[in-house]
Amino acid sequence: MSIDDAKAGALLQTMIAAGDASQAARVTYLEQIEGGWSRHSYAARVDHGPGAGEKAYIVRARPRGSTLDTDLGAEFRTFELVADAPIPTPAVRGFEPSEDTPYDGPFFVMDRLDGHAVNVWRKRDRVALAEDWAGERGIAADLADHLAAIHRIDPAPAAGAIPVRDFQATVDHWQSVSHAARLVRDPVVEEAYTWVRSREPEPVAPCLVHGDYRIGNCLIDGGRVSGILDWELSFIGDPRFDLGYMALDYHAGKFTTPGSELLNATADRAWFHARYAEASGREVDPEVVRTFTALGALMLFAIMTTGLGVYARGETTDVRLAWGRFVLPGLRQDLAALMQW
Repeated sequence: MSIDDAKAGALLQTMIAAGDASQAARVTYLEQIEGGWSRHSYAARVDHGPGAGEKAYIVRARPRGSTLDTDLGAEFRTFELVADAPIPTPAVRGFEPSEDTPYDGPFFVMDRLDGHAVNVWRKRDRVALAEDWAGERGIAADLADHLAAIHRIDPAPAAGAIPVRDFQATVDHWQSVSHAARLVRDPVVEEAYTWVRSREPEPVAPCLVHGDYRIGNCLIDGGRVSGILDWELSFIGDPRFDLGYMALDYHAGKFTTPGSELLNATADRAWFHARYAEASGREVDPEVVRTFTALGALMLFAIMTTGLGVYARGETTDVRLAWGRFVLPGLRQDLAALMQW
């Protein structure tokens, strides 16, 4: 396999500047890997020379054409924040903020953890998750316990690095994104925003919120969760957002056909909520979760619509962004069901 010299050089210079590589280091492998609609990821190996050996890394880059223009620097700082927390996350090894890079935008380097990502829209992956639930439940337990651990992290150090949003500010944010990206007026979506606003729950102490918490953003190794990735949508706010968002049928494998009946294709809903409540010390109200599930659907609607616009304007040739149009009917259907129409 040939290595892109420009990308390899940029990777090494970033690690050298961060003190995580020497001038003698060389890239032995570099290839873009599957996945990543708003981020592109590259698998890399770097030979650090005698005594240090070869190590595996991931380069995470924000291309110019993506589903959502989020701050890669904020994601990098979130990884730094959670590095010492009792959750499996990779250490970061340098950040390059420039828009003019061989990766077509800013990027950072992080350690590559052992494990593989599951895709809940693949039947074989849903079957494997169902087998875990029917057996050891290691993946299901880790998903609940790690979420509780995330919500125990002191958010204060991150307050200047990532957004701080209460309930209404979170709704405002996604509604503004939706309005900026919409191609036509959608009465179901507009009514759903009104419905969500009318159900504002009693506030709780703000926490670090992952913002995109689901099994698809985790790594699995040996029947356990070995990594929690993709912190680009993290914010400080209501932790119940994560519970609602991961409860979307879409995240259990629903696309043009139904997916798993398990929460996030991973666990029984009542069991998961009880496990999380015990680990976090927070009660879980199914009605509040339903409100946040609708908000999660609205967030996804805004993201998918943004991606459609990026593709339609010719700002990217990534055809996956056009596929988002197939997700929108299912999200409308989910919103109608959540509002009990």
